Amino acid sequence: MKIVRQRTQRMAFTLVELLVVIAIIGVLVSLLLPAVQAARETARSTQCMNNMKQVGLALHNYHGAHHYIPTTTTGPDKSDGGCGSGFYSWLAMILPFVEQETLYDQIDFSQPLADHCNYNVSSDYLNYSIGPNHPNSQAAKTMIGTYLCPSDPASVLQYHDDGETLAPGSYAGNVGWPKLAFWPGNDDSPLEKQNGVFGLLNPSSPDDWQVPQIRFRDITDGLSNTAAVAERKISSVSVVTSPWGGSYVAGNTDVNMQSFCGSSHRARSLEKWIPYCGSVTHGDPAYIERHGHAWISGWTFAANTYMHAMPIGDRNCHIYGGEGIGSNLVTPGSHHVGGIHVLMADGSVNFQSESIDLQTWWAMGSRNGGEIATDVE
Repeated sequence: MKIVRQRTQRMAFTLVELLVVIAIIGVLVSLLLPAVQAARETARSTQCMNNMKQVGLALHNYHGAHHYIPTTTTGPDKSDGGCGSGFYSWLAMILPFVEQETLYDQIDFSQPLADHCNYNVSSDYLNYSIGPNHPNSQAAKTMIGTYLCPSDPASVLQYHDDGETLAPGSYAGNVGWPKLAFWPGNDDSPLEKQNGVFGLLNPSSPDDWQVPQIRFRDITDGLSNTAAVAERKISSVSVVTSPWGGSYVAGNTDVNMQSFCGSSHRARSLEKWIPYCGSVTHGDPAYIERHGHAWISGWTFAANTYMHAMPIGDRNCHIYGGEGIGSNLVTPGSHHVGGIHVLMADGSVNFQSESIDLQTWWAMGSRNGGEIATDVE
């Protein structure tokens, strides 16, 4: 009997079938990728919120130990004829309360946190640096995770052409409204004193607007109604040099990473600040390049403080004459979708939308004006 053996042939994929499989995989990836990215951002946002809660706890512990909220010094102390101390941010002051006691002990606070102390007029405050030979340069480039929002892609060491290497920070303290600002319809009461949560002091050039030490008891509008700390983007601007001299910020730069001239201090209502600042067409890189680049610094344009004037995520405005006293319209913003995290003075953290009612936003910035923040979530 003859046995016939049949050969089974393995069928290969046709080109059409292969292309269909590839197309299906591509569709699945395109559907899954946004979900993965959204999940990652949710995790980053949660970590950002937790960091701010740690900062809030540190503020309360600092107040318990010192009986006032930490002060940012916006200039050096030349009272004894030398350079003295100065230029340190509130973030440097709370280091022992965010488990950074060793780093705090390494900082020589008797040294001014600048390469020189020749600050005689307001414009001198643009010439500021913490070079590699500064006694506190090592501390200035120490990254602190608690001070960084993981959603900000610029949360990396910042290198500058003059040799500076600086560690950035994502969080800024509320110093209230601009000097001489007033509530809409209340033009007989321009702001003569800081009305925010964090005090400011320039030991070299004291200004009546600055309030050096603010206590929780001074927040008469209520701790739960008053903002203490908000997110602020770390600057990553692209500066273009003009062939005719000078420089400018590239036109496609995020407006929240640009600073425009707000002229000098004038009695102006909060509602008028917005079109006034918004009418300027060209930003000035000198006032924005280093926003958020040095958590340790009290220099006005390190922007470790902010103001409640412009809408969340809008432009920043610098005020001529405000360089040495910290009167600078830094506007909060973030890389989260639709808004920012805000730490309230009672230690709670909530997410505030970019579309928050402006009067509510202004009221949240004032500690003692009697305004009612009706939209706080």
